Amino acid sequence: MIQKAFIKKKLLTYWYRKIKPNATYKDLRQDKVYYSLLNKKYFTFKVRAFFTFLFVVATLYFLVIKSELYESKTAIVIRNLTTPQPASSIGLSLLGMGSNSQLQDSMILQEYVKSLDMLLILDKKFHLIDHYKSDAIDFVERLPKDATMEESLAFYNKRIFVDYDDASSIIHIAFTNTDPKEAQKVLEFILQKVTSKINELNKIKAEKQLSFIINEYKKKKKQMEESTAKLEAFQNKYKLLDPTVDATASNTIIAGLEDKLTQKKIEYKTKSSYLNANNYELSALKTEIQELINSIARKKGALIGTGNMKLNKILFKYEKLKMQLDFDVEVYKQSLIQLENIKIEIMQQAKMLSIISKPHLPDGYTYPDKPKAFITIIIVILLSYGIFSMLLAIIKDHKE
Repeated sequence: MIQKAFIKKKLLTYWYRKIKPNATYKDLRQDKVYYSLLNKKYFTFKVRAFFTFLFVVATLYFLVIKSELYESKTAIVIRNLTTPQPASSIGLSLLGMGSNSQLQDSMILQEYVKSLDMLLILDKKFHLIDHYKSDAIDFVERLPKDATMEESLAFYNKRIFVDYDDASSIIHIAFTNTDPKEAQKVLEFILQKVTSKINELNKIKAEKQLSFIINEYKKKKKQMEESTAKLEAFQNKYKLLDPTVDATASNTIIAGLEDKLTQKKIEYKTKSSYLNANNYELSALKTEIQELINSIARKKGALIGTGNMKLNKILFKYEKLKMQLDFDVEVYKQSLIQLENIKIEIMQQAKMLSIISKPHLPDGYTYPDKPKAFITIIIVILLSYGIFSMLLAIIKDHKE
């Protein structure tokens, strides 16, 4: 405070002597008019000095002190190798409506890259957290020595950039570091870990699918075996391999007997018109006709059966068991096909990370943009000074 008062005294005396040479500060205090005017000039001088100081400090920081960051970039895309993308899906992608699977995979990748797990992996190999606390980072931005893990993660997330392009399904990743070679190495390592993570997720998903399909396969196989056993027990019970074949054969025999019976009846009627009723030939025909009638009746009785032995019931039960067996066999076949397909998918890589552009070695710093920063500082300082001056003028008008 004493020093400020001394500076003010010397400055006011200096300005006063420009008006009245050889005058002293005591003379100035007695001259109320000039003392008031020079006080206002001193206040304006302080305000301008303050904003000039801010300008100089900000300029020095952004142009000289602030750490220069080198940015390495890459562009990747996640491809699904097991599901070909139809033309309609490609059209939707061009309209910014990519497949949900790609969007989900990209969001998972983005969260993993910016996660604490990734930071810990990178720190183990590149000692990033120690780097963020070192003198390589300027004193304004660098992490404190006792920084928490949350603060370290927040600092790391300022250095990593992940952007997903909906229209092309391309993921852009960039990493900044004070060392250009280190920026490239870290980004290359991130790509390796992302690839491993995608393969790991694919493996877990495939194993779950395989476990589900194997359980279904076992169930369908058991159902097929049960249906086979039921049909076999039915055939053994009724001593029939295929009731349909037996019924067809019986119907064929009955039809043949009925045709023969019709012929014999016609023959008997014809001969009875000119032969005596007691004739031996007519008696033989009559006996033969009766035998045919009895044979047909026996065959039909055997075909129809009685109680549970009725052929229609046997046929119905057989057809029901046969249909169930055919259905179970078909389901079993499908489950077996699915099982083999899942095994093939597990053996091959279901999803692949394709690198469109490899991480490059930056040949110049990216941040800060010094010309832009300098212009921004000038604009901000001038606007702040103008607003502050306007507020002071308004306050002064109200006082007066």
